[in-house]
Amino acid sequence: MAIAICFEVIGTVCMKLSDGFNMIWPSIFMLVFYGLGFVAFVACIAKVQISIAYALWTAIGMVAISIIDILFFDANLSNMKITAFVLISLGVVGLTFEPQQKVTHD
Repeated sequence: MAIAICFEVIGTVCMKLSDGFNMIWPSIFMLVFYGLGFVAFVACIAKVQISIAYALWTAIGMVAISIIDILFFDANLSNMKITAFVLISLGVVGLTFEPQQKVTHD
């Protein structure tokens, strides 16, 4: 899961750096990293419930991208954003406490 999230975050940073697909190398890297992220995510959902995996993937990725945006791309940090991050994080943590059942497909 961590690998899928890292690839997705790197792909999103490359999307920002691509300047709307005007910069060729960041655009190419974006496609490569998103592709790798989806491959890693598919491997992950073979072992984890898709609802849990997707919640973790999107929430952790969103928080990571937001931190990168604040630190490197001068996004503002407001009380509303902090509150939203906390609520999303609590929701994801709550989902991970649910007992997981082995999913089998016949």
